[in-house]
Amino acid sequence: MTKTKTLLNPWLGSVAIKPGMGAFHGESGDNKPHRHWAHQIVIGFDASVEVMSSETRCEGRGLWIPAGVTHQLKLSRVLCIYIDPNLDVCNALLPYIKNPSKRSIRALDEDFITECLSRFTGTENLLIALKAFERQYRGSKPSGPKSRLSDVLEALNAEASGGRSVSRAELAKMVCLSPSHFSHWFTECTGLPLRSYRKWLKLLTGFELSREMSLTDAAIASGFSDQAHFCRSVTEAFGVSPTVIQRLLSK
Repeated sequence: MTKTKTLLNPWLGSVAIKPGMGAFHGESGDNKPHRHWAHQIVIGFDASVEVMSSETRCEGRGLWIPAGVTHQLKLSRVLCIYIDPNLDVCNALLPYIKNPSKRSIRALDEDFITECLSRFTGTENLLIALKAFERQYRGSKPSGPKSRLSDVLEALNAEASGGRSVSRAELAKMVCLSPSHFSHWFTECTGLPLRSYRKWLKLLTGFELSREMSLTDAAIASGFSDQAHFCRSVTEAFGVSPTVIQRLLSK
């Protein structure tokens, strides 16, 4: 049985997760430097937020943290929104990011911050607010090369949700590429290696399953070798133990 270390500063609030997106609303607690394969919006309720990255310290009322950037959030009352980089929502949000860059933390537009706070702090159901946020910023259906990616992402999401395992060769065949060329193409399209993206989807599946079963069972069912492997992956991605997120999801 894995022992859970008591946090000096626990996370207090609620979490909502839907395919491709997540949200946290409350008081952030202890967290280690971490990086995850989702873009993150972090907004302070009533004061600036402070984020430490491997390169610098960033402070502002609202910040955009690109996927893959190592960071650590200082204790504060915050709204955090997590967005899969492959969602077209990301492109719709670019006008609200000051001097957007793929690899650096940036400030958010003040009007956008106000709108987000109004939407998420005035609701009793965080999931409903998250769905409304997606509807507001969701763009039109992609076409051309992006539509080929949509088919691949659909297959990967089905796999992560307990469907049949899909090999790299099968994915490559879907877009008429060789397996080796497919790996380069996928990284160019998404900014993420296939292996990293698959692991990210497995983590999200594990969280969903942990609502209804133990962490050990959820870890195995979502494709991890054991609970220890799942716990390490969660800490690397979110800077906290899976029990913290499981507790917040249960509220």
